[in-house]
Amino acid sequence: MKRKRRKSSAVKKPPAILYIPAALISLLILKLRFGFSVDRSGVRDIKGPALILANHLTNYDHFIVAASLFPHRLTFVLSAHFMMIKPLRPILNRLHVITKRMFDSDAGTVLNMMRAARAGNIIVLFPEGRLTWYPHSLKITEPTGTLVKRLGIDVYRVTANGALLTFPKWSPKSHRGKIRVETEKLLTADEIKTMTESEIYALISQKLCHDEERAMPCVRYKSRDTVRGLDGVLYRCPECGGEDTLEFECSRIRCSSCGMTAALTEEYRFEGAPVGTINEWYRYQLDAFDTGVPLMSDAVVNASDENGVLIHGAGEGKIRLDTENFTFSGTVFGESVSFEIPTRTIEALPLSVSDHFDIYHGGRLYTFSPRPDPRYALRYVMFADLMKEKSE
Repeated sequence: MKRKRRKSSAVKKPPAILYIPAALISLLILKLRFGFSVDRSGVRDIKGPALILANHLTNYDHFIVAASLFPHRLTFVLSAHFMMIKPLRPILNRLHVITKRMFDSDAGTVLNMMRAARAGNIIVLFPEGRLTWYPHSLKITEPTGTLVKRLGIDVYRVTANGALLTFPKWSPKSHRGKIRVETEKLLTADEIKTMTESEIYALISQKLCHDEERAMPCVRYKSRDTVRGLDGVLYRCPECGGEDTLEFECSRIRCSSCGMTAALTEEYRFEGAPVGTINEWYRYQLDAFDTGVPLMSDAVVNASDENGVLIHGAGEGKIRLDTENFTFSGTVFGESVSFEIPTRTIEALPLSVSDHFDIYHGGRLYTFSPRPDPRYALRYVMFADLMKEKSE
């Protein structure tokens, strides 16, 4: 007797009983506390199936997008590491999110997005693949054009201008200013049929290229200490070139080597520095970065266990990154572990500022926190990004 084939299970919309209160509360908080406004003219005709592409600017992007498109119930594509947080897992399962391993081959994500599209869902994707750590968008991941072509559904853009300036990744505190969301219809399903994957990718890259500082000029973002936490992003003096000579306190940055003193205003502009903005300072660091010098340090390791739960302090060891390989040698879960990943195969390293960077190996998520100074995680990320640029 022949068995009947099981039909692919549809990806359901999130249940109204959970989604609507969460989106409404997010909308109220954003409006009352953070000067939130939305221009919905670009999504006026939106209906499922559709794909929304949004910049990944803050830890609160999912709430911002949900509030921007309320009352639509959206299907979010989330990083798989959220599922590794045990208390979150049942909530995310009930919301029917689609998970994606960052910068790791994951055919299941594409399959689930296609199922969601067939079910008529509005899907939200952050195509940069990781959260930015300075006031500018990151590179769109290369398979995005292929994915859009395969889905073949209308594509929209949602950009939350000022979101990163309100919730800077480097700061433990939010800043009070303005968030202005703009929307745009990028492509229709019929237009996608006539375009190549590379043409789609080029268009999306252009439309999602975003500079926060230019998008919100002269807007004041109130903060008691504008530079708090910024030492996880800026480390090289733009005056004398000294590394690790910067001191951060009371909205000012001072170089202990040359004496340069710069103040960061609440409009995110530097006074007293040879650079005018955080973006300019960061780009100066990139231009001065020498990938000819290997990075090496001890590291504390977090890792996912056999149940897919991220365990903090799972191990320790030594890490090294050079132009040829990233290597780790140490102990994880009490066992000796060592592996090597060719640098050319590293698409990108997600960063938690002043803490760690992430990488997948053998289907397991590892996070490495350099010691004695976890702020050095940024340099591993910069090294990998520069090597990727050179390879392209």
